Amino acid sequence: MAQSALPIQEVVVDEDQRFDAAEQLALIERQQEAVVRAVAVDPRLLYGAWGVAWLVGLGLAALAHGDDPVLRVPPALPALVLGVLITAAGVLTAGHSVHASRGISGPSTVTGVLYGWAWLLSFVALSAVNSAVLRASGDPALADVLWPATSGLLVGVMYLFGAAIWREPLQFGVGAWVLLTTSVGAFLGLPALLWVMALGGGGGFLAVAAWFALRRRAV
Repeated sequence: MAQSALPIQEVVVDEDQRFDAAEQLALIERQQEAVVRAVAVDPRLLYGAWGVAWLVGLGLAALAHGDDPVLRVPPALPALVLGVLITAAGVLTAGHSVHASRGISGPSTVTGVLYGWAWLLSFVALSAVNSAVLRASGDPALADVLWPATSGLLVGVMYLFGAAIWREPLQFGVGAWVLLTTSVGAFLGLPALLWVMALGGGGGFLAVAAWFALRRRAV
């Protein structure tokens, strides 16, 4: 017995429904972009903070170094300014990394939080170790080399680790550049160490921050 063909019903899509779907899709895309902006790490801020810390802090130390300095300031001022600026940049980096992990789920959350805390713990440990070395050596002049060199070493290594975690070649290049400038400066001694790190390292950070700013403005 032959079966009768079922009638084919034509589906009519109202134009208003099409517009509603398009508006909903656009709304979802805008919300996704807002979430990305809220949790994304702003490279302009991070690179800019380190650039200012190195250029101003180490630049002041270089200008005030030696028996006949270019800039005469109280002896404790350059070390104080450098310490405050580097600490602020480190705390900003750690806090920004932790904050960027909020609002998202999965392994990325844990990675961001752990990486942020790694910055804080590393600088606390660095301060303790450097203080112990200076106390054991009994040479206050050693601090002029020890603090900038070890801070540059730590920052460079942390940038390399961050690049490996998030697979960012540019960040890896910045970390390698920081290690290079720190190593060359330490080999040359004072005051070359301060000048190389201030101009080479600090200038490099600021150049990368400016590049990100120009790229975002172009978009």
